[in-house]
Amino acid sequence: MSASAEGPLPSLAPEPTSPAGLGAEMARRVNRGTLILVLSTVCFFALNFVGRLATARALSLTQWGLFNLGVSFTALLSTLILLGLNNAVARSLAHEKDPAEQRAIVRWSLWVSAAISAVASVLTFLFASPIAGLFHDPALVGVLELLAISVGMGAITPVFAAVFQGFHDVLPNALFNQVVNPAVFVVFVLGLLYLGWGLNAALVAYVIADVAGLIGCIWYFAGRIHRHLPPDILPVGRPKAGLWSLSIALWGLSSLAFVTAYADTLILGAYWSAADVGYYSTAMSLARTLLLGGITLTFVFLPVAARLSKEGAYTALRTAYTIAARWILVLSIPLFLLFLLLPSQSVVALFTYRYAAAAVPLQFLALTAFASSIIGPSNACLAGIGRNRAQLASATLSAATNLALSFALIPTYGVLGAAVAWGIARALYPASNLLILYRDYGVHPFRPILLRPLVVTLAIAVPIFLAVPYFTAANWVVFPLFFVGTGIFIAVLIATRSLVPDDLIFVSALEKVSRRRLPGLRAFVARRYSEV
Repeated sequence: MSASAEGPLPSLAPEPTSPAGLGAEMARRVNRGTLILVLSTVCFFALNFVGRLATARALSLTQWGLFNLGVSFTALLSTLILLGLNNAVARSLAHEKDPAEQRAIVRWSLWVSAAISAVASVLTFLFASPIAGLFHDPALVGVLELLAISVGMGAITPVFAAVFQGFHDVLPNALFNQVVNPAVFVVFVLGLLYLGWGLNAALVAYVIADVAGLIGCIWYFAGRIHRHLPPDILPVGRPKAGLWSLSIALWGLSSLAFVTAYADTLILGAYWSAADVGYYSTAMSLARTLLLGGITLTFVFLPVAARLSKEGAYTALRTAYTIAARWILVLSIPLFLLFLLLPSQSVVALFTYRYAAAAVPLQFLALTAFASSIIGPSNACLAGIGRNRAQLASATLSAATNLALSFALIPTYGVLGAAVAWGIARALYPASNLLILYRDYGVHPFRPILLRPLVVTLAIAVPIFLAVPYFTAANWVVFPLFFVGTGIFIAVLIATRSLVPDDLIFVSALEKVSRRRLPGLRAFVARRYSEV
């Protein structure tokens, strides 16, 4: 277990001051946070799929589409009412070293998010009918009424996680958002589906899971916040005005990012039937798993980028960025190979033949999602540096592209048009951010320790995946192939000497789990170091 999992060090502990020491500490934090979040992301991937698959298999295609429409719309509302506060809190706490100011940021952000969450949930319930009218489907009214509570949960829970994110503690996000939430959803959706609740089973389970995640974050906050922020007998004042201006700026970014992520689904629901939304949601459920590695590193990397940029340690920032981008590939490469080369087998194995029509849009979604992932956490890096206007320009371009392509293509081409709109817009956002990072700071991921294992892995794995259908028609083969793809990439990392000294954090974690020293493994890893 890593140091973060045991309990983070107090924020008042001495920070490294030299550029070399600071860079090494930030690289360790990237790897340490990545270790925790990769494990939790695997759990999230598995649990989320069990819950979604159980739901998709038990419900009709139309009900599956209604569920995804409701979840997409309530997630939009959560993003809008959150006002970018979670990202502002994480960045402000990472920058701020005055404990009094940190206490003010924490106190006021939690009170504000609690108030707007309560109001938003009540308004969503009251106006469910007019909202459903936008999609010309009366059945959506009951869906939105049941999901109204989740609107508030989706606004306040990220703020609790952001508080600890600002102190470089990823455990609450990993544990409660990526493990507890999907685990509770699985338990309740399976139980309620067994009782014959149908669509209501998925909706109620979704709400209960959100509530459980919030309760877990509150419990963690009550027991652990003093490790980062000792109590003070003096009254807590208001935070600096910069928190709110930063929040509004990041709110615009969050809202535009949501347009890029979900506008196509909502527009598809306005023009086509819930059944078509069901097909598209099936393909998107798979394609979004390609982004999980990037989401994981985004959470870790934002405060790291904030700390390094504040100290002017841009050489260390470039190194940390490359390391972060490399670990995104661990999760994304095997999924990319499956969804691009074996789309039909992937869809049928997971969702049954009823959803086979999702295979073609899945291929395009997988290609563009992988292009987005390989770029690295450019969004988090720009946010940490404080380039809000540059981010806003990139987000505006991406959102406008999605809206324009959605309205141009979806009325005629339906699901495939939505896939094209989302795919192009999703890849455009991190790509434009990366261009800014490279132009102004020399930051990019395409260094030997990333390119070598990527090229060699694709050269080995693509022929293997393409040959599989000639040997077996069984769809279940996609499950072992996922681990084959992961194993090939990790083996190639070692064989091509694409490791760096800070990768020893993973050996240290293995030593703690096994409770024994592994000098041979340490020496083996050390012999395969490479320059970043």
